[in-house]
Amino acid sequence: MSFFSKLKSRKLSKTLAAVAASGILFFGASDALAAPNNANAEFRQAYLSLANDVRTFDQTIIFFGTTFHVDMNGQGQILRDDSMRMSGNINWEYTDPETDQTTNTNIPYYMTHSNNEMILYVQRNNRWSRFLLPIIPADFIDAIKSNSMSVLEDNLNAVKRVEIFRETDTQEIFNITLDGEYLAERLNEYSQKNNTGRLSSNEIAERAKNFRNLEKALRKTDLICTWTVDKNQNATLTAVVDLTPLMRAYAESVLAEAAAGTIVLGDEERLFMETIGYYSELHYSMSSSRIENTKTLVAPIEAVRAPVNQNVFQDLIRRMITSVR
Repeated sequence: MSFFSKLKSRKLSKTLAAVAASGILFFGASDALAAPNNANAEFRQAYLSLANDVRTFDQTIIFFGTTFHVDMNGQGQILRDDSMRMSGNINWEYTDPETDQTTNTNIPYYMTHSNNEMILYVQRNNRWSRFLLPIIPADFIDAIKSNSMSVLEDNLNAVKRVEIFRETDTQEIFNITLDGEYLAERLNEYSQKNNTGRLSSNEIAERAKNFRNLEKALRKTDLICTWTVDKNQNATLTAVVDLTPLMRAYAESVLAEAAAGTIVLGDEERLFMETIGYYSELHYSMSSSRIENTKTLVAPIEAVRAPVNQNVFQDLIRRMITSVR
């Protein structure tokens, strides 16, 4: 099995991308929100007022290390059935540490999430490829995207702490702390129900490692989200999350298992984990957006019919690990 094939079921960066592609990272805190606190009460009211039939948004994922910088920008739409579609561009910038020469690559992409399947369609060298993103538990993704009031209420069980950072007549900015322990429990719960019927024994084992290390990382890491709300429209203006601590905790967990002899890592995979664990940052942001023509979010037929290529980014991965060297 190639290095990148192994990563497809384990690698944190794509797992996080799958979460981020849902458009919003919203969540909740049990007893914290029940306490008499103006910030908690205002956050609860704002969050439960969000439900819409169709949501459109802009999002950016920034991932960088000492030798590379990736900007993944796109527009997305979550439909009434909670399916999601996106389109955008991945800008890849790499500086060769030996020559100090910088190259830029622009990669058009489309993304879909429906029927428990998340697919990234990318165009490289004028050819389309389908890239199957790792399947994190469908219930986990659905809870993030859902319009259901009962699901939104349930999500509030993950908020550990809420602070009002700033408030005006038109806007309110919340700093929200998500309980990593609670999210780890939910991830564990959902992963037990995940359908593995179409997977090989190796893929099942790799997925188990992915869930195990992501769960360990969550137990160590609370997530902080800065959420800006339009008070008049009851709508999200922006949401920003620094995913660097979670990414690093994940990589450190994988490396710790390798050091203990629980798993075996190839040289490239070890270098990649060191790259994201010690030398890289990962940031996510989204904002509400009005998309005039949502047909632009639909992948062209040549992309939909393209062959699956799990190695479509392998050359970029090999350059990324020069951050360690």
